[in-house]
Amino acid sequence: MPSSFHPILKSAAAITAIAGAFLLPAAAGAEPLTLEAALREGLTKSEEVLILKEKENRFEALRSQAWAGAFPRVSAYANAGRGASPFDLSSLGFSGGDTTGGKTAQATPSVINVAQNRFSYGLQAEQSIFSFGRLGQAIRTANIQDQADRSSRRRSVQQLQLQVLDAYYGAVTSQARLGTLESAVKRQRETVNFLESNFKMGAGQRSIVLLAITSLKSLEPQRIRAERDAEAARMSLNRVLGRPLEAPLDLDTASHIAMDPVKSLPDSQALQALISERADIQSMELQQKSLEGQAKYIKMQYLPSVGAQGKVGVLAFKLNQLGEIDDNREWSVGVGLNWTLFDGFGLRSQARQIQSDARSLGLTTRQTRKMVQIEIESAFREYQAADTALSAAEQAVAAAKEAQALLSQDFRAGKGQLTDLLTAEQSLREAEFGVLGARYQHVRSAAAMRLAMGKGLINEEVP
Repeated sequence: MPSSFHPILKSAAAITAIAGAFLLPAAAGAEPLTLEAALREGLTKSEEVLILKEKENRFEALRSQAWAGAFPRVSAYANAGRGASPFDLSSLGFSGGDTTGGKTAQATPSVINVAQNRFSYGLQAEQSIFSFGRLGQAIRTANIQDQADRSSRRRSVQQLQLQVLDAYYGAVTSQARLGTLESAVKRQRETVNFLESNFKMGAGQRSIVLLAITSLKSLEPQRIRAERDAEAARMSLNRVLGRPLEAPLDLDTASHIAMDPVKSLPDSQALQALISERADIQSMELQQKSLEGQAKYIKMQYLPSVGAQGKVGVLAFKLNQLGEIDDNREWSVGVGLNWTLFDGFGLRSQARQIQSDARSLGLTTRQTRKMVQIEIESAFREYQAADTALSAAEQAVAAAKEAQALLSQDFRAGKGQLTDLLTAEQSLREAEFGVLGARYQHVRSAAAMRLAMGKGLINEEVP
């Protein structure tokens, strides 16, 4: 079982000896990129973190929307048209059948209907006075949802850190793999040159020379693929850092971030407390509360609301009267009550749907807590296994190097077989590939363990 993360991270420094000469050159004067610097750059410039910042902006707007109900709604109006409406003259004291005009007397109609032009403009305002707690409920629900989203963003930042680490060591490992193959090609070419030189001097067999040449040529496709993978890994790291894909990279594999060792898992009670502190679990629990708050807000729509309204403007019947404000002013002010008494249970049904969603999310949270516990225990087992795997891989490389060196000496002294040397070369390559993977997995298992426990690799402000 690993006792410290420092041996884990220091072991990756050996990659420098393999990869240093093969990393792409950086711009003149640029400092080599450490893992910590890559993490901080990814958390400020990557598209992923910019998307998280936009989510923060969205919920800031949501909070402002919740407060909108506390402020008056003011609007301007302007109308122009022509119309007619009946008017009962009896409201002014006239009765139908009255005559006017002496000899040319005419009966007064009881109702008149006059078509006329109408022009108006002005301002009107509405202000909620009392909403029986709906405004406060909307604000509380928006704040809970904002907290849930903040927790979700914090977890996304932690996962982005692991993504940067994967891309960083992907670039390191792929370059080191390319370096390993190029070293193997160099050794194989030296062997071929040695055999061809001896054959020209009359020693050795042509079949042996051809076998060595065939083995050398078989490495070329592997080298080309390794070169392709190294280029793709460089571009992937640039992408997650928010850089142009073609930007050069110079990676510093000698510096490492400090991570506290995990010697054992906490007991059951402490483990549950640890799970409760994970940002994704907190986000789900807060989202459930937010849904419950939304359901409560919808049911509160059945409560009455009291509001004030006012209007001031000008009503004219001719265009030249629009400027006669004192004579044509119209205004109104008052208080109104709005109360939904029955809507076919539409709001109640909507609230029940949201309450069902909240209960479903609660069950999903309970399910996720169990899955997180499995994740933590599995990550700890992998964390333990990675230490043993790295030790075994390093021993295998040491043994393979020694075997290859001895067989190479024997072969050049005329004591060994070429097939044995080629087998030793292949074993050495596979052992070096294995140790590269083991070193990466060693570092990654430590990082994955921290993420499983709800911690980030570095402390960084959540967008």
